[in-house]
Amino acid sequence: MRATSSTRRARAATFVAAVATLATLGATATAGAAIATSGAAAPSAASAACTVVYRITSSWSGGFQADVTVTNLGAARSGWEIAWDLAPGEGISQLWNGTLVRDGGRVTVGDVGWNASLATGGSASFGLVGTAASAPAVPTSFTLDGVACGGDAPPDPTDPPDPTDPPETPGDVTFHVDETNQAWEAWQSASGTDRDLLAKIALTPQSSWVTDADAQVSRAKVAAFTSAAAAEGATPLLTIYAIPGRDCGSHSGGGTAEAAYRSWVQTVASGIVGEPWVVLEPDALAQLGDCSGQGDRVGMLRDAAHILTDAGARVYVDAGHSAWLSPATAAARLQQVGLDHAVGFALNTSNYRTTAESRAYGEQVAALLGGDVSFVVDTSRNGNGSNGEWCNPRGRALGDQPRAVDDGTHLDALLWVKLPGESDGSCNGGPPAGQWWQEVALELARNASW
Repeated sequence: MRATSSTRRARAATFVAAVATLATLGATATAGAAIATSGAAAPSAASAACTVVYRITSSWSGGFQADVTVTNLGAARSGWEIAWDLAPGEGISQLWNGTLVRDGGRVTVGDVGWNASLATGGSASFGLVGTAASAPAVPTSFTLDGVACGGDAPPDPTDPPDPTDPPETPGDVTFHVDETNQAWEAWQSASGTDRDLLAKIALTPQSSWVTDADAQVSRAKVAAFTSAAAAEGATPLLTIYAIPGRDCGSHSGGGTAEAAYRSWVQTVASGIVGEPWVVLEPDALAQLGDCSGQGDRVGMLRDAAHILTDAGARVYVDAGHSAWLSPATAAARLQQVGLDHAVGFALNTSNYRTTAESRAYGEQVAALLGGDVSFVVDTSRNGNGSNGEWCNPRGRALGDQPRAVDDGTHLDALLWVKLPGESDGSCNGGPPAGQWWQEVALELARNASW
């Protein structure tokens, strides 16, 4: 699989102490935090309570990782501290975007200066790595500056809020069919029923993934793909996938060197012909802070979006999927990157979440971001949803065929970003990531509802 993460191995556990609207402040990042072991500082007076989302994003034997987002329901403040009690046997070994003070089992996390301002309705987020003797517990009570948190529960994720300020729609778009990818070659070589099934994949517009760290090789690929699309009057879909620390070294590990990424993007962008749609760096935001070697990932994404947009691309920054990040965390991370030079965000790349679930989640994220932001959904393999496995799950089906959407919502299009039939990685009997797996390709096509 070209876009994978260990975070996908299980649905994230989430406890909502209470959730409110996300504002523009703070998000989980890779900045280091001061860790102290002295007594907790005295809390300042607070005029109102808060809401907190404590989300366990991954766990393993002896440890776990969590994202925490606090929303201020009271008067604006110029500094903050949030506190809670750890479960017996738990500890915190690493924290980012906050300062940590431990007093026995009581932990207090404060701002780090740049995220100190917290407006009414504003949010701040931080991340942590913890230790646990057994399954990690989700705290059920928090205080903000000494005042207990509380508030309303979040909306049902299957019931999206009414969209505000729907974005401009892309209008009629005919996406380009790639006659050079592995699905096309397999279809050309097949016969009988297999050929009929593989036609469902080969003749459907799909993305061309730009992954080679050699900038000139990637530029040539982009030039050939976009030129072919322009020659037939179609719109090409590209997936840029070379961020440093890609996939945190897992099945799709690789990417450019940190110092080379911006120049790599500039070279690749110089090969663009016409106005391609671009999904920018699958998993990069969802994995933010999950591993070393990421460099200034937020800055790289911001610059890449700017460079590609200036070259004529319609850019969507990848934001994971509905079972990975909470809407608040996804929106906060997208705000860190900024969407001044991107149309919006991409969801469900290489995953299996249903179109309905992804649309509902996308509308929540878009509502939190506000304005004319839009999103796209990868439907390539979500025809019968997820079975909880992210790496080569069996029994899946091709999803909705690619098309532009103009229905007054924030959804711009359903796309095939992942290439059906290409392996997610060396897991569950599959070949290495990106290699053709005919058995699964036929299974996906056979299970499709169309």
